[in-house]
Amino acid sequence: MRFPNESRAYRKARNLLLKEEQQLRAKVKSVAAKRRKLPLGGELQEDYVFQWANDGKVGRNVRLSTLFGDKKTLLIYSFMFGPHWDKPCPSCTSLMDGFDRTWYSVSRNAAFVAIAKAPARKINAWARKRGWSQIPLVSGFKSTYQADYGHQGDTDDDQLAGMNVFRKRGRKIFHFWAAEGSLDTVWPYWNLMDLTPEGRPDIPTPPQDFRPGFFEKHYLD
Repeated sequence: MRFPNESRAYRKARNLLLKEEQQLRAKVKSVAAKRRKLPLGGELQEDYVFQWANDGKVGRNVRLSTLFGDKKTLLIYSFMFGPHWDKPCPSCTSLMDGFDRTWYSVSRNAAFVAIAKAPARKINAWARKRGWSQIPLVSGFKSTYQADYGHQGDTDDDQLAGMNVFRKRGRKIFHFWAAEGSLDTVWPYWNLMDLTPEGRPDIPTPPQDFRPGFFEKHYLD
């Protein structure tokens, strides 16, 4: 591979880096293969009842088991938006902006839903403001799901982000995997900035056009 006017020094360095990039992709594939071989996690002990937060069905009850639709796998992203928050976490919002547009492709093979602890109408109002129109949204306001799966602290407003994957086997549902750490691998903003000469900006959250008062006071401070 050669690009216009590139120097030999550039090509030499780029080829060395390319080998590392190829090794990284191979490692990602290797880890994914090991993930697929995980034994079944814990069986779902409660068929959690959530409330829809999408236009046209806001507030209607829906059970976790129903979220699978006709799929055997369900991804649930928990974003940080508590009952008394003025606005959601800006980092979670960045992820959700990407997830909403990715949902169509992902949903060909697996069900993909996002949940927050805020009431359904509050989630729906924010979704309208952000233009989220594809990914199914539910509220866990009346559920212990967030606390049970490690996405909540001592109070309903002490929210943590995370991704969980569930697998259906017959009539039973099992926990398959959780992001017990960073969600960087599925985050468009940081990954794209890693490709630039400047790299990732030294900021705690991605740039946003809003100020989340509750988040800044209780999390950034």
